[in-house]
Amino acid sequence: MIAVYEDESKFPKFGKGDINIVHAVKSNNPNIKISDLVVGNTYAIAVFHDANGNKYLDKNFLGIPTEKYGFSNNARGTFGPPYYSDAKFKVYSGQTLSITIQ
Repeated sequence: MIAVYEDESKFPKFGKGDINIVHAVKSNNPNIKISDLVVGNTYAIAVFHDANGNKYLDKNFLGIPTEKYGFSNNARGTFGPPYYSDAKFKVYSGQTLSITIQ
């Protein structure tokens, strides 16, 4: 599951992104092209591996995710998700991002 946010107020709510993508993973290092991004605009990306296919980021009783996830800039929050400002990036022509899912 991939969500791309231009609107900071929606970050990182899955399904609330400006662009939402469901992509079947067939390898440990998938390459996914998101062609709807506008060069010069700023976005943040949130991804998670929906291991059980329920289209939700599963969490335990404490609210801690039980499925692997990641954010652009490999941003991490301390007690929750990172801030939009830590995950945002400006789009350049031909740009490639690498997001670590853990």
